[in-house]
Order: sequence, then structure tokens, then C-alpha cells
Amino acid sequence: MLTIALSKGRVANAFLEKLRVRGIAIEPGSEKSLQFYDSSMQLKFILVKADDVPTYVQSAVAELGVVGSDVLKEYEFDGYELLDLKIGSCKLCLAGPATHAYYEKTWVTVASKYPKSTELFLKNSGKLGTVIKLNGSVELGPVVGISDVIVDLVESGRTLRDNNLIVIEEIEDVSTRLISNPVAYKTKFEAINLLIERLRNIEKEILHV
Repeated sequence: MLTIALSKGRVANAFLEKLRVRGIAIEPGSEKSLQFYDSSMQLKFILVKADDVPTYVQSAVAELGVVGSDVLKEYEFDGYELLDLKIGSCKLCLAGPATHAYYEKTWVTVASKYPKSTELFLKNSGKLGTVIKLNGSVELGPVVGISDVIVDLVESGRTLRDNNLIVIEEIEDVSTRLISNPVAYKTKFEAINLLIERLRNIEKEILHV
């Protein structure tokens, strides 16, 4: 049996739908529980917060995990990224008021849920600044004056527009990845790769083996 840690909500629902399309049935009604199984009892699923998925996988509670690449980068995950699942694709962006002269400023204050990624971006850009970690409503940062700009995930851009913000610079693409504990990948290689083959199609790519 393989245990898979799933990020709660939209990511988990999209992943389970991929499994259904590929003939892996989930026990009816079982998804209301935090732990449930497929109908063949070969897969066990646990629903956890996105930020906790790498912890469950790295500690070997789960052999596999399904989580965004943004979370992996913040966590500095020490394991395998096996597959880009093409779920929840979006971009990590620097955003702020249209009137903010970001490129002319020598020092900026940036609010973000992703402090490590933001600090790396500033370093690579040669920009000096302070990063303020916010856990929610990051768009309020420039509006209330706690920050000059923000770094956040952008999908449609509607939330930015609602707060009179624009994308200043796209930092990187973000999507959901299938990850594995390194030891589990070796000991359960056949079962894990069978699952990967069922999930893959011609345009998907294994990122690390």
C-alpha cells in the first residue's frame, strides 16, 4: 500500500479526479474523512494543510505527496519531485500599485506568504529591501502601507485588480507536483512508478528520478 499526503481543497479534488479518469476508484463518501482509501485498498490518502505535505513525506509517514512547487521551495524539500501534475498552474509574481516606481527605488519593503522565495528574488535582482511575512490578505500590504509591494501567487489577476495592484514582474511558474520520500521511492519503486505511469500522458514530464 502507498500512502499519499494530499493538500486539502482544490488540489486534492483535482488529483482525485485524475485518478478516477485513469480508472482508480475512491471509496464513495470516504473523502469526507481525513483518511480514506481507493476501492482496491492499494492507496491510502491523508488530507493535510499544504504547508504540512512535505513534512509528512520527508518524515516517511507518507511515501508520496501532492503539493505546490511554491510550498516545496519555501520548505526546502529534501526529496524527489517525480511529476508535474499540471494542477493549479499559476505564477509567483511581484505586484504593487501602478504608481510605485519599483525599479527606481534603492530599498523596498515586500509583504509575502513566501519569505524565502522573496528574499531569493531580491538577492538575484540585486535589490535591497525588507521582507514581511503575512499569512493572508497579502494584497492589503501596499493598500494600508505595511509594504511597498508584494510577492504572491497570481492566477487570473482579479484580486490584484480589486485592490488596484498590477503585476510588476513575473518571478516563476508554479504548479502542483507529485513528490516522494527518497527511501520510499527505492523500497516501493515498482508501485510508485506504476502510479506515475497511470498519471502520465504524453505532455507530462518526470522531473527527478
